[in-house]
Amino acid sequence: MPKYATNEERTAQYHEQFNREKTLRLLLTEENPVIFDVGANVGTTLREFKEWWPGAKVHCFEPQEECWAELEGGALRYPGGQVVLNQCAVGSIKSEQAVFYTHNISRGISGFHKINLESNDSIKLNQVKDSGELELTKYEQGLNQERSVEVIRLDDYMKEVGIEDINLLKIDTQGFEPEVLEGLGSRLQNVDVVLTELMFYDYYQRSLSFSDIEKWLLPAGLHLYDINHISRNPMNGRTDWVDVIYVNERVQRGK
Repeated sequence: MPKYATNEERTAQYHEQFNREKTLRLLLTEENPVIFDVGANVGTTLREFKEWWPGAKVHCFEPQEECWAELEGGALRYPGGQVVLNQCAVGSIKSEQAVFYTHNISRGISGFHKINLESNDSIKLNQVKDSGELELTKYEQGLNQERSVEVIRLDDYMKEVGIEDINLLKIDTQGFEPEVLEGLGSRLQNVDVVLTELMFYDYYQRSLSFSDIEKWLLPAGLHLYDINHISRNPMNGRTDWVDVIYVNERVQRGK
Protein backbone atom coordinates (compact mmCIF):
# COMPACT_ATOMS: atom_id res chain seq x y z
CA MET A 1 0.00 0.00 0.00
CA PRO A 2 1.43 3.43 -0.91
CA LYS A 3 2.37 5.85 1.85
CA TYR A 4 0.98 9.39 1.88
CA ALA A 5 2.89 12.26 3.38
CA THR A 6 -0.12 14.47 4.10
CA ASN A 7 -3.82 14.20 4.79
CA GLU A 8 -4.45 16.19 1.61
CA GLU A 9 -2.72 13.49 -0.45
CA ARG A 10 -4.74 10.75 1.19
CA THR A 11 -7.98 12.62 0.55
CA ALA A 12 -7.07 13.35 -3.07
CA GLN A 13 -6.37 9.67 -3.64
CA TYR A 14 -9.70 8.77 -2.05
CA HIS A 15 -11.60 11.03 -4.47
CA GLU A 16 -9.77 9.44 -7.40
CA GLN A 17 -10.76 5.93 -6.32
CA PHE A 18 -14.16 6.19 -4.63
CA ASN A 19 -17.66 7.56 -4.95
CA ARG A 20 -20.94 6.34 -3.45
CA GLU A 21 -21.34 3.55 -5.99
CA LYS A 22 -17.82 2.24 -5.55
CA THR A 23 -18.03 2.36 -1.76
CA LEU A 24 -21.33 0.50 -1.62
CA ARG A 25 -20.18 -2.08 -4.15
CA LEU A 26 -17.06 -2.66 -2.06
CA LEU A 27 -19.20 -3.30 1.01
CA LEU A 28 -21.94 -5.36 -0.65
CA THR A 29 -20.46 -8.41 -2.31
CA GLU A 30 -23.78 -10.19 -2.89
CA GLU A 31 -24.62 -10.53 -6.56
CA ASN A 32 -28.36 -10.13 -5.91
CA PRO A 33 -28.73 -8.08 -2.71
CA VAL A 34 -31.98 -7.34 -0.90
CA ILE A 35 -32.44 -3.57 -0.79
CA PHE A 36 -34.99 -1.48 1.08
CA ASP A 37 -35.46 1.97 -0.47
CA VAL A 38 -37.29 4.00 2.19
CA GLY A 39 -38.37 7.33 0.76
CA ALA A 40 -38.12 6.10 -2.81
CA ASN A 41 -39.72 9.29 -4.22
CA VAL A 42 -39.85 9.01 -8.04
CA GLY A 43 -37.33 6.16 -8.28
CA THR A 44 -33.97 7.88 -8.73
CA THR A 45 -32.16 5.62 -6.29
CA LEU A 46 -34.13 2.61 -7.54
CA ARG A 47 -32.61 3.16 -10.98
CA GLU A 48 -29.14 3.53 -9.47
CA PHE A 49 -29.42 0.36 -7.42
CA LYS A 50 -30.65 -1.68 -10.38
CA GLU A 51 -27.78 -0.38 -12.52
CA TRP A 52 -25.24 -1.34 -9.85
CA TRP A 53 -26.85 -4.69 -9.01
CA PRO A 54 -29.09 -5.80 -11.91
CA GLY A 55 -30.32 -8.85 -9.98
CA ALA A 56 -31.18 -6.94 -6.80
CA LYS A 57 -34.60 -7.30 -5.18
CA VAL A 58 -35.64 -3.76 -4.24
CA HIS A 59 -38.50 -2.99 -1.87
CA CYS A 60 -39.59 0.65 -2.30
CA PHE A 61 -41.58 2.63 0.27
CA GLU A 62 -43.13 5.96 -0.71
CA PRO A 63 -46.23 7.61 0.82
CA GLN A 64 -46.44 10.64 -1.48
CA GLU A 65 -49.04 10.00 -4.16
CA GLU A 66 -47.57 12.59 -6.53
CA CYS A 67 -44.56 10.26 -6.93
CA TRP A 68 -46.41 7.01 -7.53
CA ALA A 69 -47.00 7.20 -11.29
CA GLU A 70 -43.34 7.88 -12.07
CA LEU A 71 -42.15 5.35 -9.50
CA GLU A 72 -44.48 2.68 -10.89
CA GLY A 73 -43.38 3.46 -14.44
CA GLY A 74 -39.76 2.98 -13.45
CA ALA A 75 -40.50 -0.27 -11.65
CA LEU A 76 -42.12 -1.74 -14.78
CA ARG A 77 -38.69 -1.73 -16.42
CA TYR A 78 -37.70 -4.64 -14.18
CA PRO A 79 -39.65 -7.87 -14.70
CA GLY A 80 -40.18 -10.88 -12.49
CA GLY A 81 -41.02 -9.14 -9.23
CA GLN A 82 -37.58 -7.59 -8.91
CA VAL A 83 -39.14 -4.40 -7.54
CA VAL A 84 -41.85 -4.33 -4.88
CA LEU A 85 -43.72 -1.05 -4.42
CA ASN A 86 -45.30 -0.10 -1.11
CA GLN A 87 -47.41 3.07 -1.19
CA CYS A 88 -46.92 3.89 2.46
CA ALA A 89 -44.53 5.50 4.91
CA VAL A 90 -42.24 3.74 7.36
CA GLY A 91 -41.89 4.58 11.04
CA SER A 92 -41.98 3.29 14.60
CA ILE A 93 -45.76 3.45 15.19
CA LYS A 94 -48.25 1.80 12.85
CA SER A 95 -51.01 4.12 11.69
CA GLU A 96 -53.66 4.30 9.01
CA GLN A 97 -53.86 8.10 9.16
CA ALA A 98 -50.61 9.75 10.18
CA VAL A 99 -50.20 13.46 9.45
CA PHE A 100 -47.82 14.06 6.54
CA TYR A 101 -46.78 17.44 5.08
CA THR A 102 -46.39 18.23 1.38
CA HIS A 103 -45.06 21.38 -0.25
CA ASN A 104 -45.72 22.92 -3.65
CA ILE A 105 -42.08 23.81 -4.30
CA SER A 106 -40.81 20.21 -4.56
CA ARG A 107 -41.83 16.56 -4.22
CA GLY A 108 -38.45 15.82 -2.67
CA ILE A 109 -38.88 17.69 0.61
CA SER A 110 -42.22 16.35 1.89
CA GLY A 111 -42.31 14.45 5.16
CA PHE A 112 -43.55 14.22 8.72
CA HIS A 113 -42.02 17.52 9.85
CA LYS A 114 -43.13 21.01 8.89
CA ILE A 115 -40.85 23.36 7.03
CA ASN A 116 -39.65 26.02 9.46
CA LEU A 117 -41.05 29.42 8.47
CA GLU A 118 -38.57 31.08 10.85
CA SER A 119 -35.50 29.29 9.49
CA ASN A 120 -32.13 31.03 9.63
CA ASP A 121 -30.53 28.44 7.34
CA SER A 122 -33.04 28.30 4.46
CA ILE A 123 -31.54 29.93 1.38
CA LYS A 124 -34.93 29.85 -0.37
CA LEU A 125 -36.70 31.58 2.53
CA ASN A 126 -34.12 34.35 2.65
CA GLN A 127 -34.41 34.88 -1.11
CA VAL A 128 -38.20 35.09 -0.87
CA LYS A 129 -38.01 37.56 2.01
CA ASP A 130 -35.86 39.82 -0.17
CA SER A 131 -38.64 39.77 -2.81
CA GLY A 132 -41.21 41.37 -0.51
CA GLU A 133 -44.27 40.47 1.56
CA LEU A 134 -46.41 39.31 -1.38
CA GLU A 135 -43.88 36.70 -2.49
CA LEU A 136 -43.33 35.62 1.10
CA THR A 137 -47.08 35.06 1.55
CA LYS A 138 -47.28 33.00 -1.64
CA TYR A 139 -44.30 30.93 -0.55
CA GLU A 140 -45.73 30.21 2.89
CA GLN A 141 -49.14 29.27 1.47
CA GLY A 142 -47.52 26.54 -0.61
CA LEU A 143 -45.91 24.85 2.38
CA ASN A 144 -46.96 22.46 5.15
CA GLN A 145 -50.11 21.13 3.51
CA GLU A 146 -51.50 18.31 5.64
CA ARG A 147 -52.67 14.93 4.44
CA SER A 148 -53.04 11.47 5.97
CA VAL A 149 -50.79 8.56 5.05
CA GLU A 150 -50.36 4.98 6.19
CA VAL A 151 -47.31 4.14 8.32
CA ILE A 152 -45.90 0.63 8.78
CA ARG A 153 -43.03 -0.82 10.80
CA LEU A 154 -40.24 -2.56 8.90
CA ASP A 155 -39.94 -5.43 11.37
CA ASP A 156 -43.61 -6.23 10.72
CA TYR A 157 -43.03 -5.97 6.98
CA MET A 158 -40.03 -8.30 7.08
CA LYS A 159 -42.08 -10.89 8.95
CA GLU A 160 -45.04 -10.59 6.58
CA VAL A 161 -42.99 -11.01 3.39
CA GLY A 162 -40.53 -13.54 4.82
CA ILE A 163 -37.32 -11.52 4.67
CA GLU A 164 -34.61 -12.42 7.19
CA ASP A 165 -31.83 -10.03 6.17
CA ILE A 166 -31.52 -6.66 4.45
CA ASN A 167 -28.26 -6.11 2.60
CA LEU A 168 -28.77 -2.39 2.03
CA LEU A 169 -31.18 -0.07 3.81
CA LYS A 170 -31.43 3.37 2.24
CA ILE A 171 -33.38 6.04 4.17
CA ASP A 172 -34.28 9.50 2.89
CA THR A 173 -37.22 10.71 4.96
CA GLN A 174 -36.52 14.37 5.75
CA GLY A 175 -35.72 14.03 9.44
CA PHE A 176 -37.80 10.91 10.15
CA GLU A 177 -34.80 8.58 9.99
CA PRO A 178 -34.72 7.74 13.74
CA GLU A 179 -38.32 6.51 13.60
CA VAL A 180 -37.55 4.34 10.58
CA LEU A 181 -34.63 2.73 12.42
CA GLU A 182 -36.68 2.27 15.59
CA GLY A 183 -39.35 0.51 13.54
CA LEU A 184 -36.93 -2.29 12.73
CA GLY A 185 -36.69 -3.28 16.37
CA SER A 186 -34.30 -6.19 16.91
CA ARG A 187 -34.24 -6.81 13.15
CA LEU A 188 -31.91 -3.83 12.72
CA GLN A 189 -29.04 -6.19 13.53
CA ASN A 190 -29.99 -8.09 10.36
CA VAL A 191 -29.10 -5.09 8.19
CA ASP A 192 -25.66 -5.15 6.54
CA VAL A 193 -25.33 -1.54 5.36
CA VAL A 194 -27.34 1.61 6.06
CA LEU A 195 -27.22 4.61 3.72
CA THR A 196 -29.06 7.55 5.24
CA GLU A 197 -29.38 11.31 5.20
CA LEU A 198 -28.77 13.28 8.39
CA MET A 199 -29.97 16.90 8.53
CA PHE A 200 -28.39 19.39 10.92
CA TYR A 201 -29.92 22.66 9.73
CA ASP A 202 -33.17 24.35 10.77
CA TYR A 203 -34.94 24.07 7.40
CA TYR A 204 -37.54 21.88 9.12
CA GLN A 205 -38.98 22.30 12.58
CA ARG A 206 -36.85 19.32 13.60
CA SER A 207 -33.12 18.89 13.09
CA LEU A 208 -30.98 15.90 13.97
CA SER A 209 -27.54 14.98 15.23
CA PHE A 210 -25.49 11.80 14.97
CA SER A 211 -26.72 10.71 18.39
CA ASP A 212 -30.32 10.61 17.13
CA ILE A 213 -29.57 7.77 14.72
CA GLU A 214 -26.67 6.13 16.55
CA LYS A 215 -29.02 5.56 19.47
CA TRP A 216 -30.42 2.75 17.32
CA LEU A 217 -27.50 1.92 15.03
CA LEU A 218 -24.68 1.32 17.50
CA PRO A 219 -26.48 -1.24 19.72
CA ALA A 220 -27.34 -3.17 16.54
CA GLY A 221 -23.65 -3.37 15.61
CA LEU A 222 -23.78 -0.73 12.85
CA HIS A 223 -20.89 1.75 12.90
CA LEU A 224 -20.03 4.81 10.83
CA TYR A 225 -18.02 3.89 7.76
CA ASP A 226 -18.17 6.96 5.54
CA ILE A 227 -19.56 10.47 5.32
CA ASN A 228 -20.42 10.08 1.69
CA HIS A 229 -21.68 13.57 0.89
CA ILE A 230 -21.56 16.93 2.68
CA SER A 231 -23.98 19.72 1.74
CA ARG A 232 -22.56 23.05 2.86
CA ASN A 233 -24.50 26.30 3.12
CA PRO A 234 -22.92 29.18 1.14
CA MET A 235 -25.08 31.70 3.00
CA ASN A 236 -23.76 31.14 6.52
CA GLY A 237 -20.97 28.58 6.26
CA ARG A 238 -22.63 25.73 8.17
CA THR A 239 -23.08 22.11 7.15
CA ASP A 240 -26.75 21.60 6.27
CA TRP A 241 -26.85 17.82 5.84
CA VAL A 242 -24.71 14.78 5.17
CA ASP A 243 -25.20 11.37 3.60
CA VAL A 244 -23.63 8.70 5.79
CA ILE A 245 -22.90 4.99 5.44
CA TYR A 246 -23.03 2.68 8.46
CA VAL A 247 -21.77 -0.90 8.23
CA ASN A 248 -22.57 -3.89 10.41
CA GLU A 249 -19.53 -5.10 12.33
CA ARG A 250 -20.11 -8.69 11.18
CA VAL A 251 -19.75 -7.48 7.56
CA GLN A 252 -16.52 -5.76 8.50
CA ARG A 253 -15.18 -8.90 10.11
CA GLY A 254 -15.85 -10.76 6.88
CA LYS A 255 -13.75 -8.40 4.81
